[in-house]
Amino acid sequence: MPSYYDKPTVFGNLQQDNNQFAQLDFYLVKNEVKQYPTWNVFDQLYGKIDWITNQGPIMKGSTPQRSPVGRAFFFPNAVTTTANKDIYQVTESLEQASVYVHKYETFQFNFINSFQAFWDTYLQFMNSDLVRQIALSNNQFIETNMWFNAPYVYLCGVGLTSGNPQGMGNIAGNAANSKTAAWLIGVTAGTGGNPGVLQNLTLRDMYRAAMIGSEDLNIPPFQGVRNMPKDNDGIKDKYVFVMSSEDWMNLTFDPDVQTLKSINLDLLFNDFKGSLFGTTTVKIHKYPIRYSLTAINDINGNLLYAAGTPIAPEIWDATDNKWKPNPYYTSLVSAPYAICWFLGDCYGKSIKVGPPPKEFSNKDMGAQKFYSMKWNGEIRLTDQFLVLQTDGSYDLNDYGENLKFKSKLTHGWLVGERRNAFPMLVKRKRPVLLAV
Repeated sequence: MPSYYDKPTVFGNLQQDNNQFAQLDFYLVKNEVKQYPTWNVFDQLYGKIDWITNQGPIMKGSTPQRSPVGRAFFFPNAVTTTANKDIYQVTESLEQASVYVHKYETFQFNFINSFQAFWDTYLQFMNSDLVRQIALSNNQFIETNMWFNAPYVYLCGVGLTSGNPQGMGNIAGNAANSKTAAWLIGVTAGTGGNPGVLQNLTLRDMYRAAMIGSEDLNIPPFQGVRNMPKDNDGIKDKYVFVMSSEDWMNLTFDPDVQTLKSINLDLLFNDFKGSLFGTTTVKIHKYPIRYSLTAINDINGNLLYAAGTPIAPEIWDATDNKWKPNPYYTSLVSAPYAICWFLGDCYGKSIKVGPPPKEFSNKDMGAQKFYSMKWNGEIRLTDQFLVLQTDGSYDLNDYGENLKFKSKLTHGWLVGERRNAFPMLVKRKRPVLLAV
């Protein structure tokens, strides 16, 4: 298993196996498979907000609130009488965010790999892979915060539900006042008069969500995207649905699409799928959250995924030393439900923390190898770690024979306007093979 998640800082001292790489005794053709590039979805849409130096680990965001529209009819007094007047008050809403930190590392690499291995660029490949994993983790962190902070949840085939828990969750899935695993099972299956999730994501669900966003919640559409090419300006004045390619392809066989064949489903601009109703567009999410209402066990009866908890998208296959899509994640039997998103502007922003305190970032201390503190996700190649010897003891890596990539990243998400986005719970479906 080439990946280990959420381990303590002192976890292990992992050495890369030299035999996993092709040696010069064989003549092989290096086959580098192109990595899927779309791992950063939500950061593109919502952008970042800068942290203020020396203000501690908690950020409070203030959002000005305009006065409401409080009437439908308007009857001013006649000019010959005393005029009435309107008095308006503006206020603000407050949101609070904490900054979190996580470390990322590769296995240790010994110089023997570069000395005798045919794959002479594996260090660069590992560097790129670590960058990809950090981007994925940050994207997952943002979606995690979006999910737990959302007051509204849309159930496909039913409509929008309100009054849902908004407390931050935990890894155990049982944090008080949050969308726990038990809560997700209940709302998906149907409890307390709620019929639950009834169908896959249909064109009518999308149309209904867009109406709710515009009419019922007054969600502002996007006015552009961050960190995107100019040809993506087509997102201006549009809402964004974030869904899997499975959900998008299902629309081809949606009965309403067959009826409304003149609807604009053209591919209009890069990275986003066609414009719907002239008000929305679609962004494909490579790794949407998928889950089951029952526990998932392996063939030996060992628990793999608890009921109501997300299923990992990929696994490592030790039989041929390749990563593969997790069959429990792709299967409609073991992962029958998924989460899509309806997004409007200003739901929140990522927190860009900035440099550490100057005393910890200053290298000018006279010593040749004084390492400054790094917490902004920059990847660095280091030889500063202990090496496990064959007798079980640890020794300094002072000969520099071993290297590893390391990174430390601060994660933060500050909610803007909670009602400006909502998750959509979907019953997964694929087209039947035989035409009826």
